[in-house]
Amino acid sequence: MCNKTKITIFNILSLIFLLLCAIVTGNGCTAKTPSKNITLIAVTAHNCESCTAAEDNIYFVTRHYPEIQIKAVDIHNPEGAMYVSTYHLWRVPVYLFIDNNGKELYRLEGEQTRTQIQEAIEVAKTRIKTVP
Repeated sequence: MCNKTKITIFNILSLIFLLLCAIVTGNGCTAKTPSKNITLIAVTAHNCESCTAAEDNIYFVTRHYPEIQIKAVDIHNPEGAMYVSTYHLWRVPVYLFIDNNGKELYRLEGEQTRTQIQEAIEVAKTRIKTVP
């Protein structure tokens, strides 16, 4: 066998070994995107003064928590009315944290600070792990 053939066989075997290691350990070269197991639904109303702060909070969550899916709805629209009915909402703004099955993990009602939003996210994260 010539040296060129030996090097090629060695390279192929090395590549196969590395691929097998990647498959076994699950640390392949593909980038893993965070799964969005928590959805934040911000329910507001267009005629609500304290709801304007909700826009800033939504933007904050978007920037700092990319793993959370965000949906903003107005109670005067059909989708917003559906959330009011489904989750028995009585005031706005409301921040609903739900899992992929629509189960409520946590809720904040009324005007909230960023710190309160962050604390709610942490609570929702702990509850998502315990939901069957």
